[in-house]
Amino acid sequence: MAERCRYCSRPLDRREAAHRRFGPFCSERCRLAELGQWFGERYVISREVEQVADDAATTAKAPLELPPAEPETGPSNDINS
Repeated sequence: MAERCRYCSRPLDRREAAHRRFGPFCSERCRLAELGQWFGERYVISREVEQVADDAATTAKAPLELPPAEPETGPSNDINS
């Protein structure tokens, strides 16, 4: 499936410098047009920020448990160690 511009749905060719430069958009025009949609509040995030944070916390993986540390044996009197 070919990648398409997120704003106008025009096919993107990553070999073209303009398409690499403007990321998921085909041109600066499309990039700025979508930004205008966000600023004009035509695009919104559908959930409350607290709900998104709660979702992230519940889906996060448990921290990796490290094995217990071995006790230190104290300073050595050997100069070469």
